[in-house]
Amino acid sequence: MYELYLFDELDGLDCGFTEKIISVLPHSCAELADRYRNTDDRKRSAVGYLMLVYALRKVFGITDFELYCGDHGKPYIAAHGIYFNISHCAKGCVCAVSDKEIGVDIQETRAFSQRLAEKVCCENELEVLECSCNKAADFAKMWAMKESFVKMNGQGIGYSLKKVDTTVLTFKEVIEKNGFFIAVSEEN
Repeated sequence: MYELYLFDELDGLDCGFTEKIISVLPHSCAELADRYRNTDDRKRSAVGYLMLVYALRKVFGITDFELYCGDHGKPYIAAHGIYFNISHCAKGCVCAVSDKEIGVDIQETRAFSQRLAEKVCCENELEVLECSCNKAADFAKMWAMKESFVKMNGQGIGYSLKKVDTTVLTFKEVIEKNGFFIAVSEEN
């Protein structure tokens, strides 16, 4: 069981509003949002953690929690037996909460790069892309799926994305909306 939350109106938020969001976040969330020096990244992070606060209250009734970071930097909540993941891109933020390990990613569709695809895609995926009528969209979808999978496993982007074959994995959900893809991976 998981719940997914999306906020895709980032352009309407100014720096002052970002600071207000950070001021109402739990201390551990505010610290993570404050790590970002880039104004847009800071805004996206703050919105992601605000969605987490909302989701934890709505889904699990949790109003007080502390975040910790795993070996590869994945934040987690130790005491409650629940899991979450947050992702953001220029177009939006997404947050997923679950009673199982979960990973989520949001990726914009950008111009296709064969060179980048060869760095991160396995042979099966490169074959799919070769036959694709919309390489940019298919690559963005694969990237979101790969990243959600390695985030679910707690390995993060440092894990070789080329080792993740999206043609054989099962994903809980892959959504296309307004030029971006959202992929959700959840432990079986």
